Amino acid sequence: MRKKGVKFAAGMLALMMMAGVFISRPIMLDAADIQSEETWIPVEYQEYCEEIGAKYGLSPELLIAVIEKESSGQPQVYNKNCKGLMQINEPYHRDRMKKLGVTNIYDPYGNIMLGADYLQQLFVMYQDPGTVLMVYNGSSKAVRRGLNADYTEYADSILKRTALLEKIHGK
Repeated sequence: MRKKGVKFAAGMLALMMMAGVFISRPIMLDAADIQSEETWIPVEYQEYCEEIGAKYGLSPELLIAVIEKESSGQPQVYNKNCKGLMQINEPYHRDRMKKLGVTNIYDPYGNIMLGADYLQQLFVMYQDPGTVLMVYNGSSKAVRRGLNADYTEYADSILKRTALLEKIHGK
């Protein structure tokens, strides 16, 4: 019974997030934010974001924005233990990899699925998109900053890019 409740809560939180319910301040876009209306992420990866976003109740535009920020769409990129499109910290997420059946962290589909699974877990825990993104990025004092809507540049830029992509896609 608990599993169904958690899934329902995660789905509701994701829907509310997509509707902007948890954004504690409006996302204001200006000309400097609009570099390119289209993403440079390959269509194949965008399709993965659509499919995986639907599975996890996450905006595919959010997943695309994270990929743009984390790896510029390069699946083989790494930074110490963080690897792939969504820069998954492999040692930290080994259990998640096993649970999801991901054997190659550089596989684009598996990497996006790992990132989405982690983001969904963070949304259940923190609800606020800015806080979720700061925790995902490992920002210090993320929860305290999130309570004050004092988002890092990382979180702010992903929120703005997500909003722009959703606007372009008519959402």
